[in-house]
Amino acid sequence: MFIIAGLLEWRYYTASEQMDNSARRSAFSRSDLNSLYARSQSPPLDLGELHKSFRKAFPEPVNVSLSTGLVPHRATGQTALKRIAGDGSGKELTKYLEKTLSSLAELSGLDKVTVYISQDGQDMAVKDVIHKFEEGPLAPPKTRRFEHWQRERLPQLGHDQASMQTLIPGHAWLSQHYKWALDQAFLQKGHSHVIIVEDDMLFSPDFLHFFAATAVLLEQDPSLWCISTWNDNGLKTFDWDPMRMMRTSYFPGLGWMMRHELWLEIGPHWPKQSWDHWMRLNTTAKGRECVYPEVNRNYNIGEKGVNMNSQVFKQYLTQMSFNQELIMDYGDLSYLLEAEYEQQLVALSQDAELMSLPIGTRSLSQGKVYLALYTAESYPRTARKLGIWPFPRGHHHFVTKLPVKGAMLLLADQRFCPLLPEQHSMKPRKGLRAFPAAQHESCYAACRNQEMECNSHEFWFINSCEELSKHFPCEQGCAVELGNDVPNYV
Repeated sequence: MFIIAGLLEWRYYTASEQMDNSARRSAFSRSDLNSLYARSQSPPLDLGELHKSFRKAFPEPVNVSLSTGLVPHRATGQTALKRIAGDGSGKELTKYLEKTLSSLAELSGLDKVTVYISQDGQDMAVKDVIHKFEEGPLAPPKTRRFEHWQRERLPQLGHDQASMQTLIPGHAWLSQHYKWALDQAFLQKGHSHVIIVEDDMLFSPDFLHFFAATAVLLEQDPSLWCISTWNDNGLKTFDWDPMRMMRTSYFPGLGWMMRHELWLEIGPHWPKQSWDHWMRLNTTAKGRECVYPEVNRNYNIGEKGVNMNSQVFKQYLTQMSFNQELIMDYGDLSYLLEAEYEQQLVALSQDAELMSLPIGTRSLSQGKVYLALYTAESYPRTARKLGIWPFPRGHHHFVTKLPVKGAMLLLADQRFCPLLPEQHSMKPRKGLRAFPAAQHESCYAACRNQEMECNSHEFWFINSCEELSKHFPCEQGCAVELGNDVPNYV
């Protein structure tokens, strides 16, 4: 048993996922029924800047159609699947896996945890690598226990009638493998906490100690639902503190922990593909957040994979910070509890100097706090200046903290940040009304019938599962999509 503020049983899980040669490019669904937002007289929204930003971040061909009439689901970007040759993919994956297991074997505190390696499929090269570690570096007493699982891949592909989506091989296999392995860990093995990592990671020396120190937060604060070791904005160019942590409303994944109680809640509804996007839906997260470190405790080495291509890997992941210290004590973590965290953030923003966009980091003064207000339309340009992802990540209710050259920069969304004072907030205009169109009826035709006009500027306010559920039954839930017809009901 691993004792941390109570009796906890730990399980460590690494998913070894096989790529398939038939993996094809991702496409986004199109619907016949649009959700409309109407008001009188408003100019159309120019999404050219947003479109260019997605193209720069995801250069592989992607079926992304952005128009002035309808707005894509915010905070969403998807890459096309990479086609990897049979021999090359196997060698690449086993190389990643061997590096991951070697890094895992060096961790402090490994003897306190059980390690399960779950393999999807029957690839013998993958099995041979796992067997080598099973007999040596990861065998007890180095670990508390070690097991190798193999799932007979029975992919559910084609058109899924339940979700009305076409299941893409790579995304579907990965999501279905997660579901199977997490069921094994929580329901069959009965563990209370599970740490999930993937087969293309390196780990900081204090990786396990980080989870041990923060596990109690999941017990104390119901507004938290996971602990992650990944900072989406954790570039080496920022002044991060390896002792400090933050909260994020954007699910980070990549080396994360959850409790048994959470799996009982979300496991029965687990999607057949794109599980990470599903975790980021408000209808799944329900306002809950994750704790993550300022300095990353894992480092991604997977340049090729289901959700990765070389350009994105080099532009973002190779630039990430990576803690090299063995830290055993992180001090008092009560500042991460929701009430205290928000109180500190509000105080910071109230004392901050308002900064106009675009941001020029050369003008920042050490020791000062700056507040920069953005909208979804302006964020990609701001992000490009700072070198971060072109859609908000790592934010607490749409406030992102970035320590830059001795100063603190706060990025806040004028539409969606509830912590901003009234004078800085952007609200829906009076007279706005959301209503559904008839099947096959365009937004503009439906608005004309109501003697109103579509206002694409205001679509951001209804581009959420909560708003759509007010107008449509959403029998199978809500999903993240990109296209010139969203938000919509399909």
